[in-house]
Amino acid sequence: MFFEELEDYGVKLHRLISSEEGPIKLFVGGLHGEEGLYTAPILERLAKEETYTGEAIIVPSLVENGKYIGVLSEEYYRSKEGMTLIQLIQHYQPSFYFELHAYEKQSYSRLTDPERVNKIAVPPFVDLREGILIGSIAPILRRKFSENDFCVTIEIPKWQSERVSEEVLRILRLALSKAKREEVMQELRMRYPARIKKAEELFRQYYRNKLKPF
Repeated sequence: MFFEELEDYGVKLHRLISSEEGPIKLFVGGLHGEEGLYTAPILERLAKEETYTGEAIIVPSLVENGKYIGVLSEEYYRSKEGMTLIQLIQHYQPSFYFELHAYEKQSYSRLTDPERVNKIAVPPFVDLREGILIGSIAPILRRKFSENDFCVTIEIPKWQSERVSEEVLRILRLALSKAKREEVMQELRMRYPARIKKAEELFRQYYRNKLKPF
């Protein structure tokens, strides 16, 4: 096992390398606005985990108190933080990519709106439990990955409790500890059977069965 904390491309990150073979995994939080206030504590705890496979790069907060630009827009990937994100992905070439966001109460209905795909051309998120939302990453960014890569977005409520933080950590620990995406998905299906089934159906409909969820 190997662990280091360093700064790469101007952001603080933790790098974990296991003696057990596995994929490269990138976990990123705080992509815009003040989301890092909510994502960093969870990802800092993840970086202290002792059970992991392959290599994990954990970025607790990509930006602190930055301008809010939605990740669904091309503009985001021309911003400093967006370009940094692309550089990290290109440099580490992860097979697992987990993106952690935080949202306000008033955004819940918009994020989970069944008509979201008709309104803004992306499917709605699915509420796993306690307001923890799951879905794929922005289509613009998904094109930076191969069809076999495992790419997940998790939206956490800003009014999160310790129970919510623990639940999110359980999901992230799965990704950190497992070597295969199907192992992660099987565990998620067992924990949230109806919710994950719905999320997978939405993903397949959107990508017309050309990609495996997520």
